[in-house]
Formats: sequence, C-alpha cells, structure tokens
Amino acid sequence: MTGTTVPTRLSVTPTARRSRVHHTTGHLTVRVMDQDADGARVGLLATQALLLSGDHVRIEVDVAPGAWLDVVETTGTVAYEGDAPSSWTIDATVGDGAVLTWEGKPFVVSDGIAVHRGTRLRLHGTGRALMQEKVVLGRAGQSGGDLTTSLDATDDTGPVQVEHLDLGRQARWMPGVFGDLRSMDTVTALGWSPGPVGEPAAGTTGPGETYFPLERSGAVLRWMGIGRFRDRLCDPTFADWRDEAIRARPHEPAQV
Repeated sequence: MTGTTVPTRLSVTPTARRSRVHHTTGHLTVRVMDQDADGARVGLLATQALLLSGDHVRIEVDVAPGAWLDVVETTGTVAYEGDAPSSWTIDATVGDGAVLTWEGKPFVVSDGIAVHRGTRLRLHGTGRALMQEKVVLGRAGQSGGDLTTSLDATDDTGPVQVEHLDLGRQARWMPGVFGDLRSMDTVTALGWSPGPVGEPAAGTTGPGETYFPLERSGAVLRWMGIGRFRDRLCDPTFADWRDEAIRARPHEPAQV
C-alpha cells in the first residue's frame, strides 16, 4: 500500500442504546476501546510500517450531532527517510452538540525526508474539537528532515484557526522560528475558550509553554524544547480540557 491514499474512515452516531461506530481500514485500522449510547473511545493502529517514503496517510472522521468521539493514537509514528515526500492528513467534521478529542503521540521526522502533517476541521453549531499534536525533529543522533504542518479549522461563521508552519531545515533556522529546538507539543481547543491548568513558564529544556487565547472561540497551548517532551503542562492541560469538553455536552457519557 506504499504510496496509495486509501483513507481510514471513522464515524460515530448516537443511538438509543449503543452508539453506532462505523470504520474502514486504510493505512490505519480502528479498535473500539469504550462505548456508550452517545459515542466511543477508539484507538488507531497501523496496518503496516509507517510512514515510508511516498506514503500518504489520510484519516476521515465524522462525529454526528450530539455524539462524542475520543481518538487515541496508540503508538508514535516515524516518517522514514526516502526520496518521495510523505504526508499524514486528518479531515474531520464535528456536528452540532458533538465533541471530538484527539490524543496524539510523537510524530518523528527522520533525516532525509520531506513530510507534511495537516488537519482540517469543520465545526457545526456548538460542536467542539480538541487536538494534541507532538512532533519531533530527528531520531536519536539526527537533526530531522523537512516538516510542514497545517491546521485549517472553520465553523458555521467562517475560519476559527488557520495556521501553516514551515519547519524545513532552512526555514527553521531563520530568526525567531525554531533554531536548535527539536520538539513541539501543541494542544488546540476549538469551540470554547478554556484556560491552562497551570502557569506557562520557560524551563531548562527550551523556551517552555505559551498560551494563546484565540480571537474567536478557542485556545492553544504550545511547548517547544530541545529534547524529548519534558513539559509539565501540555499533557495535564489536554486531560483537563478533554474532561471539560465532554462535560459540556447535554448528556455526559459514561466514564472511559
């Protein structure tokens, strides 16, 4: 399947007794971990080595009105070196009164590869989305290849958050970009404006965390550092915001 774009599709719809979860397998397959009448917690598992040169992983998600979906990347992903660019794309729709939460694991960019990781979100009504993305430039002893990331989030009114980051080897050494940093952890809340669970602060592993309240409904917490993830704020903030997003629904689901 290397080089193909067969998408992994995932949808959840509330029912009277047990939510209906439908999924099809692409580069990834879906395993239901917990489930109730309104939604489910699912894990994503690779069906092959990922990402090989030329792989284009696409995940399409539809959270029906009133549903909740908690997605967990069960393992990290390595973008391996190669001549052909690769990509990882999430395309999600969140209905009115629905919640999508997505817990990312480290996305490692090896030397000698150009890779893009992109997320597109469409929120309707009072829908909410919470995404965590962890990127690492380089495997052990490496400085990492060329990475670009993008987020394009809209609601019924228009754009909520649009961001494109060029962390290519040349661009990241420009003043004020990334320099010798190697890791970045980003937690993005859309559809409401929560605050972090602690005070962002600089540390010995890099400039530390920064909290950005969005102009419209949303917030971003970002940590950047020189090594593996040592920030003490992003993970607990994601957990707190996930609970907050779920509680805000008209009917709180069973504990997962």
